[in-house]
Amino acid sequence: MSAALVLASRVAALLARSGVEARPPAAGAGAWSLALAEPPDLAALYAAADGIALPDGTLILPRGDVARATAWLAEERSLDWAHDLLVIGEREDLVIVLDLDVAGARAGGGVLEAPTDGLASFQRVARSVVGYLERRLGVAGAEAAGPEVRAREAAARRDLPALVEALSEEMYPGAERQVAHAALTLGALLSERGDEAALDAFARSVEARVAAAPRGAAGPERLAAWRACEIAAREAGAEVIAAACAARASGGG
Repeated sequence: MSAALVLASRVAALLARSGVEARPPAAGAGAWSLALAEPPDLAALYAAADGIALPDGTLILPRGDVARATAWLAEERSLDWAHDLLVIGEREDLVIVLDLDVAGARAGGGVLEAPTDGLASFQRVARSVVGYLERRLGVAGAEAAGPEVRAREAAARRDLPALVEALSEEMYPGAERQVAHAALTLGALLSERGDEAALDAFARSVEARVAAAPRGAAGPERLAAWRACEIAAREAGAEVIAAACAARASGGG
């Protein structure tokens, strides 16, 4: 089956879910008016429905409203957004943004959520709009979430293989604290096995915490991060790895 047919099938399955309300597309209305290529999955969605409401309150705007909503929000909130960040929907106190990442500068972009009172703080939750809707609806076999979400979920489950896989992918800018926590968990799991690769995971956790620290706080943050790694290794029963973390905390490595 071609990629286009697969997308059309996924969209049809979404629209058939209980509680989903879809506005039928009108011929010649709601054209894509932006000087940016419309992603294939979004084009497939709009070919079947010009605006969607999910039972959880998630709303996807009609195609013709995307440019207007983006321009209005940017002006209303004086946002210095990149030109390829588009407002495509909302849910409660969240704005749903599609990052097209035309220049490949933001880990491939995807679907972001931002609180209405913090529109410069994005959290990537999915790679595509159809994938985002599949996850919101709990579709079995849905497209995988963004690596930031998968890393967080894997850390909560203490799932070593899933953590390794998620952390191997490029993370969206601003996800440093999520990465720090996931990498700390990975280091703890590897420490339980006595695997010295734990030190590499801990080092990544430290660097992510330092990257997220306020200006001028890098030194104390690095020290606190290595101490957290030391504690995690010691709780895992890995005294040698804990000692290595302690040495790095004191500047000895």
